[in-house]
This record gives sequence, C-alpha cells and structure tokens, in this order.
Amino acid sequence: MAVLTPDWAVPENVFAYTTTRAGGGSSKAYASLNVGKHVGDCEQTVEENRRKLPYHEKLIWLNQVHGNRCVTLPTTEYDADGVISRDKGFACAIMTADCLPILLVNERGDEVAAIHAGWQGLVKGVIPNTLKQLLSAPDTLLAWIGPAISQQCYEVSGAVSEAFSRWPQAILPGATQGKFMLDLPAVAKAQLAQAGVKRVTLSGLCTYSNPALFFSHRRSSQCQQVPCGRQVSVIGFK
Repeated sequence: MAVLTPDWAVPENVFAYTTTRAGGGSSKAYASLNVGKHVGDCEQTVEENRRKLPYHEKLIWLNQVHGNRCVTLPTTEYDADGVISRDKGFACAIMTADCLPILLVNERGDEVAAIHAGWQGLVKGVIPNTLKQLLSAPDTLLAWIGPAISQQCYEVSGAVSEAFSRWPQAILPGATQGKFMLDLPAVAKAQLAQAGVKRVTLSGLCTYSNPALFFSHRRSSQCQQVPCGRQVSVIGFK
C-alpha cells in the first residue's frame, strides 16, 4: 500500500498521510484501495482496506455532508466536515475524491485537525468554523492542503464562480462561454491566511489528472463510472 506524507515540519509525535488508490482489495471502478463505504463498494472489502491503513485503529470516520460543522473527538456526532483531536487515541480522517483535504497541527504537537472542503464547504465557511474551535492560536498552526482537483481541470458554472467573487485570483475564464476554471487550493490558502494561518503547504497534486494515483469524482462522472472510490487524509498522534 502506498501513502503520501506531507512535506512539512510536523512535530515528531504526530503522523499524517494521504492514501493513494493503490494496494487495496477493491476491483473495477473502485480499484484498489477504496476506503469509502458509501459509494457502492463491497462493505467487507472496504473494511479490509481500512484495516491496512497506518494507525487504522485510531481513525474516526465522519459522515461528510459538504457543510461547515466541526466536531471534536471523541464524539457521538459524525455528520461533519471538520474534525479536531487532542487525544492520542483518536485520529482525524477525511475522505475525498476531488475536494480538498486540509490537515492542521500546532507547533506543540498537542492539537490536530482535518477539514473536508469542496466548493460548498468553502462557501459555507468550514475552514473558519474549524479554526474557531481550535484552542491553538492561528499563528502557531501549520496547514497542509492535500491532493485535490486542480484549476485547469475544474470547470464550474457562472453561479458557482460568483460565489467566489471575493477571490478573483482563483477564477479564470473557461473554454466554454459562461464557464469558469476555479482554483480550490488557492481559495483555501487565502481563507487560511485571512484567519491568521500563514504556514500553508500545498501538495500540488491533482486528483483528476492522476488516475493511477487518485480517485476523482469528476473524472469518473465524465467516464460514466459513477460512483467512484475515495482516498483518505489522516492526522493524529503516534
């Protein structure tokens, strides 16, 4: 199984990674390390895939709803798109297939968080809502924006682009009239900076244009292979 580790100065007691789609037991459109139970794959196979993950016994899986709610572990409320942990026994996990996975850790290494941020979550404020619930000051945080769909592959409608008018640097005209190319990582970085998080590292990896490495909802939709699998980005304490 191949995982990617963020290129950042993470405290030694913290682990963080994003899975690729390689090394699991799923087949066909889900091949091979699909970790999403909600996409139509065999549940037993997904469970086996999840057990292969580093520190799998610590991972808490959310019901992600493209909203702005954040929960703190341990919890009995799982409908959320932001999650915080200060407990060694519980690690944050965010599934994606084009949306942004954002991992956060403070300098002391005693507070971590993960955010699922698609365009809806960015508009609804999932980033600032999660930051408000952290005990750490924004200038003590390090952030990593993991693999997601890149601007050159993400065409959106005029209505969606209008929702991001506060970040004109993240919008380019599309090849089709009335369409626009949206840079989700750039918006997330700008929102983090506005909240005081200055140390942000971008993976620079595109889920859409790397079919051997990542699941991509948009790519699968265009190939009429919906639903598709999910990768997961994880952060927690060793």
